[in-house]
Amino acid sequence: MDISSVTLPNVVVHLDFKGSPLKLEYLESLFPLMKSHGVNGLLLEYEDMFPYEGNLTNISAKNCYKKHEVKKFITNAYNFGFEIIPLIQTFGHLEYVLKLAQFKHLREDQTYPDSICPNKAESFTLIEHMIRQVIEFHTSVVPLKYIHIGCDEVYHINECQQCLKRHLSTIDLFVHHVKTISNIVSSFSKETTVLIWDDMLRQITLKEWYNIDFQSLNDIEIVYWDYEPQVKVSHINLMKYHKKFSNIWIASAFKGADGRTAIIPNEKKRFSNHFSWFNLILDYKFGGESNVYNFKGIILTGWSRYSHMDPPCELLPPSIPSLIINLIFIKKIQEGISYDSANHNMDVIYKNYLSTDIKQSLLCNRVPLFGQNNIEWSSCLFNGVELYSSLKKYISVSTAISNELNNNFFFIEYYSKLKTINMNTVSDNIVWCNDSFYQLLDVENKVSNILEEYYKKEFIVEYVTYLTFDLKKKLHYLMIILNDYKKPRIWERGPIAYNNNNI
Repeated sequence: MDISSVTLPNVVVHLDFKGSPLKLEYLESLFPLMKSHGVNGLLLEYEDMFPYEGNLTNISAKNCYKKHEVKKFITNAYNFGFEIIPLIQTFGHLEYVLKLAQFKHLREDQTYPDSICPNKAESFTLIEHMIRQVIEFHTSVVPLKYIHIGCDEVYHINECQQCLKRHLSTIDLFVHHVKTISNIVSSFSKETTVLIWDDMLRQITLKEWYNIDFQSLNDIEIVYWDYEPQVKVSHINLMKYHKKFSNIWIASAFKGADGRTAIIPNEKKRFSNHFSWFNLILDYKFGGESNVYNFKGIILTGWSRYSHMDPPCELLPPSIPSLIINLIFIKKIQEGISYDSANHNMDVIYKNYLSTDIKQSLLCNRVPLFGQNNIEWSSCLFNGVELYSSLKKYISVSTAISNELNNNFFFIEYYSKLKTINMNTVSDNIVWCNDSFYQLLDVENKVSNILEEYYKKEFIVEYVTYLTFDLKKKLHYLMIILNDYKKPRIWERGPIAYNNNNI
């Protein structure tokens, strides 16, 4: 039986603060757990939660972290042994900057606030000031080995008249932008290595690839991300990156990849994502090379929103089991695991190598096993289980109400316009609406109270309102219709007149 292992020097957990600032005291409480499971780096995506100053003040949300809070947090994290890696978006995903009237004129397309124009001098002045503030702040507290400049999902590029006049290909424009940002970083901190996401480089053909001047990008390291349960990684792209970049990282997702409105991560899909990644990189060799390639590290991403303008997806506290499952798996792979035809299976690996450690790490009464779709964590005692259980309750309540509305009430509004509703059901339906409304209020209050341990009040209000807004609105409207229909009335002789005036 062969023992296989993967050398991964960097195991980095991504903390996404965009629009949903976790209390830093809570995050610090996770340090021992993460450290004991092999984490040695934190990727901090501040977005609008970084305390920018001067002419950048408006970029920061009004409830952003204070400098002394961030200083204490990164100091404690570094002392715990975590490499601190700030992430600043510098091309796409700049909604938190370009939404403002102050910077609206820098958009590539005035309709869309996500992408910055790379041909305006003021664009680079803005990015330079952002990078300078972030680098100077961090280097005044801890060494800064890496900085991530984003550059993923640039949805609008080479579209404005100023860009088109340069007659550059989209990829040449992209590479030039990345080079410029990398040089800006180097001007402030020569010892800091730049990381970028890879997706904007995937569609380049081999012929085009070898004609691109990557020489000035030698100090950049690329991060190949794929969050699907079965990764669809291109070996051609890996070879392209291997030939042009000094190191390749990979990026998985322990949360934030199961739908933009997901409440709790699908742990089975999240584990499958990591399992699939490691099946790919285990003993990986590039064509024509005899040595196994050592990837530089893995970033376990944990997205809080799909974008600045999207609603919040899975929160961190109830997603801790997903994080721990995959950290335990990574650590087992690093230490060496027996791989043969009998156990080359995700469920077998989970049961034989992970489940006991997961039980101990999350303080579970029994070994948590995969169900048909997911794992039940209510019997565990990790910090976050109360929120997990309350959100499971919300999912159950909201699903039952939605199903009832869709199956038994979908016709009410239409037939109320036609003035034909069964009067014998009206009172019972009003009682159901009231009961359902108060069920939602009860869940809302419980979730709000639990969230106070983890989040600031502004986000708590947003989140619980978001959870129940649509259903409460539907129930309220339905009760207005039903209460109005309780009044004594007479009906017209049939048939019902179906015409637009009825509705």
